[in-house]
Amino acid sequence: MKVIIFGASGYIGLPIANALVRNGHIVYGVSRSKDNAPKMCANEIIPLLGDADSTCEWKNHLKDADVVIDCTAGMDTSGPAMLKAVESLTGTVRKPGTPKLSYIYCSGIWVHGDDRKEFTFESGSTERAPTAIAWRPQLEQDVVNNQVLKGIVIRVGLCYGRGGSLISLLFSQGDSGSISWFGTPGGSYSLVHVDDVAECFLLAAEKNNLVGGLILDATNEITESVDGILHAFSSLVGTPWNKVSYRPCANILEEAMSIT
Repeated sequence: MKVIIFGASGYIGLPIANALVRNGHIVYGVSRSKDNAPKMCANEIIPLLGDADSTCEWKNHLKDADVVIDCTAGMDTSGPAMLKAVESLTGTVRKPGTPKLSYIYCSGIWVHGDDRKEFTFESGSTERAPTAIAWRPQLEQDVVNNQVLKGIVIRVGLCYGRGGSLISLLFSQGDSGSISWFGTPGGSYSLVHVDDVAECFLLAAEKNNLVGGLILDATNEITESVDGILHAFSSLVGTPWNKVSYRPCANILEEAMSIT
């Protein structure tokens, strides 16, 4: 397959690109910065420069691409613009009768919001999505109900592995003698190793005819206690448990991460 990945040099995008390359697929990586080109070339990814507003380098590749993956999802609202750009250009550059282009959007389970009473599934409510990503549930629906593209949404859990993780924010407090974490006691994180995320995207790309139109949650089978994570970390760095505390969220990222 020919696959175009937006955000192919990122923490999630690069392992996905590597998984596709290992399995014999041709991968084009689109980045906003030319500085990422050497990194992509070293990983056998063909670099392209651009984004939703700068399309000249990547738009013509849509004519014979099989899959587009958007891994740029963050707290910004670039996702709708990216979907609109790919949808519009696909209708322009692809010949009539060409199979539908598959579009996989990388979302996150944070859209479920904080709920410590009920189990949450793919079909669960997104009405409690935090302020930072309140726009994302509508984008998910726009992707899977798209009439031009074969849309797939994969909501990833809190990723870890390969030298990166939002939980790594703990390590900056390792020598401070105390640990302060945002949220409230009793929560649990839905975690997933970034390599497992890559495998999930690989399978969705290869089996896109089977999963087109679906929203999938990609997490480990069990959750991990936030209290347990803090206890293990405090023991590792020698911080007494009575020096570990929770605090209110200070920004929209912490608000989203406090969801359990």
